[in-house]
Amino acid sequence: MSPRPRRALVGLVAAAAAVAALPAAASAAITPALTISQSGTTAGSTPTISFDAKFTSTAGDAPKDATFALPPGLFGNENINGGACLASSSPSAACQVGTGTLTLVGTPSQPFMVDLIAPPKAGDIGGLAFVSGGTTTVIGEVKLTATGTDVVFSNLAAGITEVTTSFTDLRLPTSCPSPSANVTLTADSQQSATPVSTTAPLNVTGCSSLPYAPTLTASLTKDAKDSGVAIVVGITQAANESGSKTIVLRLPKGLTPNVGADAPCLNTTGCTVGTATATSSLVPSIALANGTVKLTAAGTTPTIAISFPALGLTLPGTVSLTNNTVTFANVPDVPLTSLTLNITGANGQKAFNTDCAPANITGTFTAQSGATHSASSAIKFTGCNARATATGSTSGLASGHPALKFQVKEATKVASVAIGLPAGLRFSHSAIVSKRVCTTKHGKKKCTTTTLIRGLGISGPAAKAVVLQGGKLVITFKKAAGSVTISASGPLVSETKALQTSVKKHKTKSLTFTLKVTDAKRATSTVALKLKAH
Repeated sequence: MSPRPRRALVGLVAAAAAVAALPAAASAAITPALTISQSGTTAGSTPTISFDAKFTSTAGDAPKDATFALPPGLFGNENINGGACLASSSPSAACQVGTGTLTLVGTPSQPFMVDLIAPPKAGDIGGLAFVSGGTTTVIGEVKLTATGTDVVFSNLAAGITEVTTSFTDLRLPTSCPSPSANVTLTADSQQSATPVSTTAPLNVTGCSSLPYAPTLTASLTKDAKDSGVAIVVGITQAANESGSKTIVLRLPKGLTPNVGADAPCLNTTGCTVGTATATSSLVPSIALANGTVKLTAAGTTPTIAISFPALGLTLPGTVSLTNNTVTFANVPDVPLTSLTLNITGANGQKAFNTDCAPANITGTFTAQSGATHSASSAIKFTGCNARATATGSTSGLASGHPALKFQVKEATKVASVAIGLPAGLRFSHSAIVSKRVCTTKHGKKKCTTTTLIRGLGISGPAAKAVVLQGGKLVITFKKAAGSVTISASGPLVSETKALQTSVKKHKTKSLTFTLKVTDAKRATSTVALKLKAH
């Protein structure tokens, strides 16, 4: 690194004072011009990038406030010096990120160093200090916006005609738009508050050559007392990969929203339902260590928003209850090497329930470069050891007189069972007959309803209720038991002619039944039971 200059600023200060003393012209204004030079254009690389901003005026005017709007993905390395630069507002040689020159009217150019410093204001993600002769002459506020990054300079000294800066740690975007994205310089003047703008193109090439292969991990920890579950989802990438533009996470069918806990959050205020952490080669870990996951709703559409306040970064995700997906669209081109979401719930309740059935989480990713990638990962379950087991048998299918038998066991006792049938079999409502009997004694009338289900047999606990819901036979027991045997035949169970023929000709050799078992603690598990067809 070259020695930091120690030149006195007396000449600059005197020139600025002289310019400020000039009489103002009512229509005075400036004309900005911007040029950019790059030592390289490869996407995701860090070439030397130089900016030359010139300000001309026919009436002795000069810029007062200036904003450089950088395109998405042009991102500085805030992780230099181990991230310590963002913790101090004092410039330091260890935090130097560039060099430059400042020219005032009537004076020769004066060199300065550019140092990364702490965010000057709340909402900034960092600051830039122009240091000359050991004195800070200009401070810029670095802000992350929806369209990129802004560097804002306010209340500049009067008389500035040109500012050049050169950076060696700016990471180029991983998208290659055509035509090229622009850097926009917007400035007002000492004598006019009307802003004027100019642009210069930033050239980026080679996006299609960038690697892109995000990976997924997921783990679920079930509550001991119910089916509520805490979810941890992780996405990782290599530092040299393209950034993600769109992320679609698909949850398994057995992972469902806890409606009672989530409903109070489905409004514009919402609820914090978890935490988020991330890592980046360009961002200090402390800025990505305390993120939040918030559940809200826009109208009838639930939204999960991941926010990192220290970085000013928010990733809104749209929830589809129909597809069981969360879609994060328009993800900023900030290079994240990992993103971990830990979703619990609000107000001491879990946001999701699980049936503990083995399942995968899948992700569909689209890169800033346009590349696509799919990933899938088996979910690691904790707290699901005491799952229900089931055995069974079939008979009479070949003759058109189906008879089914199931034995269900659960370590924490069976409270209810919902039986789902395969194609070709169905439960008949006509087999359920209710009879109401009323008697009068001592002038008081008492009525009882008895329900008879023809073709149903239960061995073990007595049934409290038997209903058909969505084509499934749901049996709730008066008292939970460790084991229950259920038999079902005609007229409760009917069979299509097509299935009978297929079994008779040995074309259908097995059938799969689903049994959703709820235990005494209200935790549920689903068993897919494959039985031979007889």
